[in-house]
Amino acid sequence: MKKFLLLVMLAFVLSLQSNAQFFSIPGWDYNWDQKAHEKGQIHFSYGYGQPRLDKKLFDYQKDSTDFRVVGIGPFFWKAELGLSRKLSVQLSATYILYKADWTRQRYDSYKAMDLPFKYGTKLHDISANLRLNYHLYVDKEWDIYIGGGAGYNYFSNSDFTTYAPDDTLFKSQFKLPFPVSYEMSFGIRYYFLTRTAIYLEAGMGKSLAQAGFVFKFRHRKRG
Repeated sequence: MKKFLLLVMLAFVLSLQSNAQFFSIPGWDYNWDQKAHEKGQIHFSYGYGQPRLDKKLFDYQKDSTDFRVVGIGPFFWKAELGLSRKLSVQLSATYILYKADWTRQRYDSYKAMDLPFKYGTKLHDISANLRLNYHLYVDKEWDIYIGGGAGYNYFSNSDFTTYAPDDTLFKSQFKLPFPVSYEMSFGIRYYFLTRTAIYLEAGMGKSLAQAGFVFKFRHRKRG
């Protein structure tokens, strides 16, 4: 019985030692987390921006009755790689859904009178930019940076109306813009957890301001 208890205690001690080694943080991992930005780090971000800057795309119909532009977005998705302690390269993607509509008086044969009918267009705005960020100040919790870049902008629109005779004939006269996207912004990240941050950016692009979350990873062991 004593031998059995001794074996159980020995197994328990070995188990604790093994678990301690398993849950311990390697030195290189600890050092890697000392900065909010560092060479070799990978950051994934997602966010939302306001106010949208592309409502001017629909100016052709702006003098129409009850004209309005509504939508959702821009939504932002970003992937960033640290090139050095000061520089990083980032792929930034955005999506916006716009809807512009207005009313026109059309003759309704069923009621034998002019009635207001809705006309409009929906626009999908998708862009992808390659940008560089320069990190002005970095410590364990804060990352202050500026950046800018350019890329491709894809637009797709579809017209609609509630007036049946014009359903297949109506054209909104919406002209797709040149397929080039750009952005330039000043940003701040605050890591409230070791590898999770909130960010805020302000500048020119799809919106004047944006905010969201950042998740930090490493792609290799540092020497």
